[in-house]
Amino acid sequence: MRECSAQSNVPMTRVLFLNRSFWPDREATGQFLTELCDDLSQDHEVTIVAGPSYSANDNGAGGFRLWSRESRGKVTVIRTWGTRFSKSNLAGRLVNLGTYYLLAAIVAFRLPRPDVIVAETDPPLLGALAAVLKRRWGCRLIYNVRDLYPDIAEVTGGVRSPFLLDLLRRGNDYAYERADLIVTLGHDMAQRIVDKGVPRDKVVVVPDWVDCGRIHPLDKNPLRRSFGDKFVVMYSGNLGLSQQLEVVLEAADRLRDDERIMFAMIGEGARRKWLQERASAMGLTNVTFLPYQPLEKLAESLGAADLHLIPLAAGAAGCLVPSKIYGILAAGRPFIAMMEETAEVARIARDNAVGFVVRPGDTEALVGAIRDAVDAPERLKQMGSRARRLAEMRFDRMKVTSRFSAMLAGVTT
Repeated sequence: MRECSAQSNVPMTRVLFLNRSFWPDREATGQFLTELCDDLSQDHEVTIVAGPSYSANDNGAGGFRLWSRESRGKVTVIRTWGTRFSKSNLAGRLVNLGTYYLLAAIVAFRLPRPDVIVAETDPPLLGALAAVLKRRWGCRLIYNVRDLYPDIAEVTGGVRSPFLLDLLRRGNDYAYERADLIVTLGHDMAQRIVDKGVPRDKVVVVPDWVDCGRIHPLDKNPLRRSFGDKFVVMYSGNLGLSQQLEVVLEAADRLRDDERIMFAMIGEGARRKWLQERASAMGLTNVTFLPYQPLEKLAESLGAADLHLIPLAAGAAGCLVPSKIYGILAAGRPFIAMMEETAEVARIARDNAVGFVVRPGDTEALVGAIRDAVDAPERLKQMGSRARRLAEMRFDRMKVTSRFSAMLAGVTT
């Protein structure tokens, strides 16, 4: 596996992206892909086949159509129709993904030949579809693995059907074999793919990023002031299956008598309702839930915490890399990585002294780390300063997306 480095004067390339989530969705996958397409479209001809937005109420507006064409700047967006059942129900999610997959296949087969297809993992079997398209067109294929299947489905228990798990495994193996490059978000994910028998030199690490101009430490922060003089321990992001958020509630229960500390949980997801009900049943007055904050206020939201939590379920290391890490770094805030030592975020925390690492599911260790952080304000300040410098040096948006642009040029020459 290798890091992809940037280069200048890359030639124009016709790029076709396949992924359900795209602007104006708030999901991290859609937001990152939108920024990537925006940046790449300055030097390449970019088309994306996306699904209906979960953030807009225009599905079917203007009359029923199986797909429509629109533009976002220089990016051509072909948006399919699709169902939008609640994602908290597995059957509904499968129908949502299935309708997109079917219509994306129909649309893609009608498009002119691109130079390279970039398939992401929403839905999980897009790599297999892209492999079929590659064979049809004789073009290049980059499989951009953001969530590793079926591994993450097995770890979280989100999929238990042996048939579906085997289908995911076979589909991804088919995509791995036929892809020219496999892009992963971290070294732990890359190693998992290599362990599946994929040649090491076929796997490239290109992390997610953060716009350091948009997210930065703030001198004046209204949200932070609203928390008063409390030490704020924050989880911000998807309240879903791959996080171990019940452990956060257990830590809040253990710390309920420490009036200095409050917990803030910001976001939406399949487990938000359960978590709120659980916190209420436990009588936790030191936990507050807030909705997703507007993108334009993300610096304010992330900067409102004294300490962030980045949890992963046991066994999930290498299945995904929590993208929230990059915004936290840019905001100049330390964090606790609640995950295995081998996980990418744990490695960032340890190698750069910007956070703490505790084992997944270890409530006692989490409570101890929070107490240590409360009692070491100067240490936290130094961690925050290092975090900001790290974001600027390694994870700034233009630096990372330019590496992706260079990779596109390299795979087509």
